[in-house]
Amino acid sequence: VLKVKQLHEDADLPVNEGRIASDVDEIIELETELAKILVAEEDRRNFTKMYNLRRLSDMQTLMPLIDWSRYFRCVVPFAVKHYLVEDPQIIITEIDYMRRVTDLINSTDPRIITNYAYSRYTFSWYGELGERYEDIAQEFYRVMYGREKKAPRWKDCTSTAMYQLKYATGALYVRKAFNEASKNLTLEMINDLEDAFYNMVVGNSWMDDTTKARALDKAGHILRQIGYSDFILDDEKLDDYYNELHVEESDSYSQIVEKLSRWNIEFYFKLLLKPVDRKEYDFNPAVVNAFYSSTSNSIKFPAAILQPPFFHQTFPKALNYGGIGMLIGHEITHGFDDQGRQFDAIGNLRDWWDGKVKDEFEKHAQCVPETGLHVNGKLTQGENIADNGGVKQAFKIWCGHSTTDSLISLILTDPHAPEKYRVNRVLANQPEFAAAFNCAVGTPMNPTKRCAVW
Repeated sequence: VLKVKQLHEDADLPVNEGRIASDVDEIIELETELAKILVAEEDRRNFTKMYNLRRLSDMQTLMPLIDWSRYFRCVVPFAVKHYLVEDPQIIITEIDYMRRVTDLINSTDPRIITNYAYSRYTFSWYGELGERYEDIAQEFYRVMYGREKKAPRWKDCTSTAMYQLKYATGALYVRKAFNEASKNLTLEMINDLEDAFYNMVVGNSWMDDTTKARALDKAGHILRQIGYSDFILDDEKLDDYYNELHVEESDSYSQIVEKLSRWNIEFYFKLLLKPVDRKEYDFNPAVVNAFYSSTSNSIKFPAAILQPPFFHQTFPKALNYGGIGMLIGHEITHGFDDQGRQFDAIGNLRDWWDGKVKDEFEKHAQCVPETGLHVNGKLTQGENIADNGGVKQAFKIWCGHSTTDSLISLILTDPHAPEKYRVNRVLANQPEFAAAFNCAVGTPMNPTKRCAVW
């Protein structure tokens, strides 16, 4: 309500607080109805159901309210327009949604639709509209998420630059903070963790030999993307990458953000004209995170995650395997969790599991949601499987070969379980942990019944 009121004042429009409150209620009601007709978040994990191959012209049949041909001709760059003429194949993830949203729009007052579209557009720009809008947003975040104060302006600007200029900002970070030796040591650890996963598959008791062979083939084809793409340190190649981005010193901050957004949109549309490149480094090296891509069967470790406390080339091996080693195992296991297992060795959506083995996987995976925690078990299932697999691989490599057994080594919408349970519950599922720390049988960290997929 405060945002809409502020927009009215800035546009010199009459401010009727009662009408504004009523309009906002209608917007929220419409957004709620839109959410109801979407496929539930946990059901989106079944990619086979979400993969509906159609032609672009089919959009017109499914949702005739919009002139789709005209829409795409307006938004794509000139170089892509001829691609549209060929009526290309597209993937429509939710066909039923297209029909349902048509019915919803037809039954909704056009004024509400207009207000909703306007609010979505303006709210997406609140960070560029000035400090007053940031203050209003901060109050929302305080109530919803407990954030006591807004981030400093420089952090917001840095985040925008990192998001919009991933390779340029990544190059700055790599030159200042990354050691090439870290890349080589990480590759050695990946080899170790993949060996551990290989042994886990070979020793698996519920898979047949054919499915095991396919799993091992997929594991052997995992691409490793470590640190950064070499081209970002070549100034000439980096300048060429951004050669169609034109920013002037006289541009305001909002103008720069708009230019960056338009450039990124056009860049990704132009990828439609190129063959798929599984080896593309599509992440910012300065991001503190790690990733697995099911559509390219690749694990990705940006330079910024290869830093303390997760990793350092001078750390004892036990610390490195307990830190980045667990993350490496986690990302490898994502290729074989409830989502990743739906894709083959080169990232194609293909069912390579024997029917009986698939049933066994589902049975073993079911213990992951049934943890008794007040979280969405289906939504967090993939991350929980990966957590368990990652810890097991790291332990088997380090504690299994290098030390004695006595050596101490937004809940409903987040695919990760709460941090506390990503540590305690995962470790409780490892019998080696209970043995190392002498946990009594039946205690929380040494339960009589454990959950494991891999």
